[in-house]
Amino acid sequence: MVSYGGVVNIVTLVIYFIYCCLSFYCAVRHGLGRSTPWICLIVLSLCRLTQVSIDLAATELYPNDAPNTALESGVAILTELALTPLFMATSSLLNTTGRPKGRRMQWLLILLHIPLIVSLILIVAGGIDPDSDIGPTFAATEATKAGVALYCACFVILIWATAVISARLYLANSTEVQILTTVVISMPFFLVDVVYMMCFAFESFWGTQKFNIISGSVTIQLCMQVIMEYIIVGLYLFLGMGLPDKAARLREQVAEMDSDEIASGFLWKMYECLSAVVALTVMPALLFAHWMLGKLLRS
Repeated sequence: MVSYGGVVNIVTLVIYFIYCCLSFYCAVRHGLGRSTPWICLIVLSLCRLTQVSIDLAATELYPNDAPNTALESGVAILTELALTPLFMATSSLLNTTGRPKGRRMQWLLILLHIPLIVSLILIVAGGIDPDSDIGPTFAATEATKAGVALYCACFVILIWATAVISARLYLANSTEVQILTTVVISMPFFLVDVVYMMCFAFESFWGTQKFNIISGSVTIQLCMQVIMEYIIVGLYLFLGMGLPDKAARLREQVAEMDSDEIASGFLWKMYECLSAVVALTVMPALLFAHWMLGKLLRS
């Protein structure tokens, strides 16, 4: 008989397998230059698939030894660090906006990845710390607390960036309005997810274990983390399926160009191709002739 937590894990396994396939499709659909948010969602989906697979193995195959095993330490690490690709997907989506964002905000959203990577390292270090296995449940070490606190700081910056960019909505085109609307809608669900992680990391202050990732309440984790991420990733993928693909963006660019600009661009491309052909064929011949002439003169 599968336990309550096992049922949640099986449902999560199915949903994130679908999400992973859709993320791959969105990454291919939008091309390499616009695929960063979808690559982050692929990483998130793979983390969640690995996490629930390990959790199922730990709880269903070894139900009496689930707490404080190497398997559950891996589950805890993956549960926490999967917020990193979710943060990166959100900041990358905001970075796809043009005029509402501005140059300074673009750099801020790019530099936001640095503390996110630092938090990921801290969470992994805290998860493999032997102190995390002390007691009957998985414990948040000081490194884990520092990593989750960095998540909280990054979330505050992300909310501020979203508010600033949304205030310039009058500069956005229809595609950018869709992106900003989706990010704004996802923020309340994102907040609940971050609050859950904060409660887990600092629950020792009020002596409860309800928010513990391994042995806490499955219902609380389901409502505050699992379903929240279902909604956020679903919103992002729905957005990705609705945004213009690479071919549509090229058609729009061509439609905005006049005939003289298209002709000059075509001629410039032909010139580049011919220059490449000349460089590949004539230059080796000239180098060989120079070498032969030098040999003849020396002899």
